[in-house]
Amino acid sequence: MPFDAIEYINTPRWLTSRLGLERIRELLDRLGRPQDRLKFVHVAGTNGKGSTCAFTASILAEAGFKTGLFTSPYVETFHERIRVNGRNISDEDLTAATLRVRECAEAMEAEGGEHPTEFELMTAVALVHFAHVGCDIVVLEVGLGGRLDSTNVIAAPEVAAIVSIALDHTNLLGNTLAEIAHEKAGIVKKGSTVASWPQEPSAMEVVEDAARRAGDKLVVPDFSLLSVGKVTRGAALLTRGTALEHEGHTPCSDSPRFAAELRAEHAPHAQELQAGAEGGSTCEAGDPAWEAPCSNSPRFAAELRAEHAVPAQKLQASSSIDAHRTPMSQVESAVPMRQFSYRGREYATRLLGSYQPSNAAMAIEIAGALRERGWEIPDEAIARGIAETRWPARFEVLDQPAGMPTAVIDGGHNPQGAGVLVDSLRDVFPDKRPVFLVGILADKDYRSMLRAVAPLASAFVCVTPPNPRALDAADLAEAIRETCGELGARATVEVAGDFDDAASAARKIAGSKGLICAFGSLYSIADVKAAFLRAADSNSLQP
Repeated sequence: MPFDAIEYINTPRWLTSRLGLERIRELLDRLGRPQDRLKFVHVAGTNGKGSTCAFTASILAEAGFKTGLFTSPYVETFHERIRVNGRNISDEDLTAATLRVRECAEAMEAEGGEHPTEFELMTAVALVHFAHVGCDIVVLEVGLGGRLDSTNVIAAPEVAAIVSIALDHTNLLGNTLAEIAHEKAGIVKKGSTVASWPQEPSAMEVVEDAARRAGDKLVVPDFSLLSVGKVTRGAALLTRGTALEHEGHTPCSDSPRFAAELRAEHAPHAQELQAGAEGGSTCEAGDPAWEAPCSNSPRFAAELRAEHAVPAQKLQASSSIDAHRTPMSQVESAVPMRQFSYRGREYATRLLGSYQPSNAAMAIEIAGALRERGWEIPDEAIARGIAETRWPARFEVLDQPAGMPTAVIDGGHNPQGAGVLVDSLRDVFPDKRPVFLVGILADKDYRSMLRAVAPLASAFVCVTPPNPRALDAADLAEAIRETCGELGARATVEVAGDFDDAASAARKIAGSKGLICAFGSLYSIADVKAAFLRAADSNSLQP
C-alpha cells in the first residue's frame, strides 16, 4: 500500500498537544537542522496571525524572494499549511519530506524516547521542505502560544512579530493578558527586530520588556495614520497600471540587486544541471543527503529548469513587464477590494473585513523592519503583495448564483474575533441582519462570542463542528437562547443535524436577498463551503 503522508501525520496516538521543545529539537537534530539554512519572520499572537502571515508572505514573494509560508490549521486542504510563493506543497513533495521525518521520529521512539506530536511532525516536514527547495525566507506562524511552541525551535528570526493578543487558550497560556503575552513574547530572541501590535497596556509592557532584555529594536504600527475606506469594485490598485493575473504569478524582479543575486544564486547549478542530465547520482527521500536540495538528481534538474524559466528571462530584461502581468483595465472589474491608506500611501486588499487594513499595516511594518535589515523590498512590491493576498475564511464572500442569499464565511473563533466580525458586517452590509450559521468548540469563550453577535442576528442555525472538542449543537442553541434572553435580542434558533441541513435551513430563513454568515471555528470552514457549493450547484432555493 502506498505511503499516505497525511494519514501518518494525523495518526491518533500523537494527535495530543504537549508543549515543549525537547522532542522537536531532537527530531530536527536528527534531520540535520534544516532550520539553520533558513531565514524567518516568526509570527505569534491571538487574532490576525494568519492574515498577517499571508500579507507578509505575499509582499516578500512580490519583492522577488522565494518565500515559504507555514500556517495552521488548514481550511480547505491539508497541503495549504505548507506553501512556497503561494503554491501549496505537492503530494510528491509532502510524501518525500514526511518519509524523511518519519524515519527519524520512529528512530526516536525505538530508542526509548517520545514520539513527536502531530504539530511537531508537521513543523519538521515544513522545515525540511523549505530547506530542500531553497527558500530565501520563511513566514512561520506559531501554532499555540510561542515560548514552548514547536516553531520556536528556530534561532533568532529576522523579525519576531506579535499580533493582537487576547484571552484565548487560557487553560494553557494563562488567565490574564499579561500571562498570555509572556507566552507569546517567548519568540523574542537577541538579534531580531520585534514588531508588535499596539497591545493593551498590561500586554504591551510584557512585549516591551522582552524586546528590551533581548536588546532588539521594537516597531509598532501607528494606527492613527491608518485610514480605512469602503469596499469598492475594480479600483485602481497598483502603480505602473499593472496587476497580477493569478495567484501563481511570478515575483517582480525590478530590483537590480535581485537580478544580480539570482545570477549568483544559480550559477553553481549550471554544472549540476548538466551532471544531472548526464545521469549523475540521485538522492532519495530516505537518504540524509535529501535534506539539502538534491541538485544531482535528474528530477531536480528538470524542476529547476522549469522553476527558473521565467526568472532567467527577467535577467535579460528585468525592467519589463512579464507575460503574467496584465493591464489594470483588463483585470475583472467585479473583484471587490477594501481601500485604505497607511502612512500617506494608498492600498487596496481583496480581504474585505474592516479589520484587515490593520493586519496589512502590521505586514507593512514587518516589511519596513526587513528593509532596515538589508532586504530589498520596493514600495511597489508592498502594494502588489497586499493587493494580491488571498486568505480563505477571513470575511470571505462566497460566489453565489442569482436567487441565492449572500454568504460570508469568517474564521472568528473567540470574543475579539466575533467583535470585529460584527464591525465588518455592519460596515459592508449596513442594512442587513444576518442569519448566523454557527459551530463552536466547547473550550472557547463562546458565551462572550454570542453576546457580541446576538444584537445583530435575525436567526441562528447551530451545527456541531467536526472536532473532538466541539460544542454540541443542541447545547449551543440553548446558550444562544439564554444570551438572547439576557440581552433582549430577537432571533430564532434552529439546530441542524449536519452542514447540508444547516446550509439549507439558513438559506430558507434568509431568503434570496438575505445574508448568511458562517463563523465560530476554522475547523468547520471546509464543510460549510462544501455545503454551500452543493447548494449552489443544485441552485434550488427552497420556499
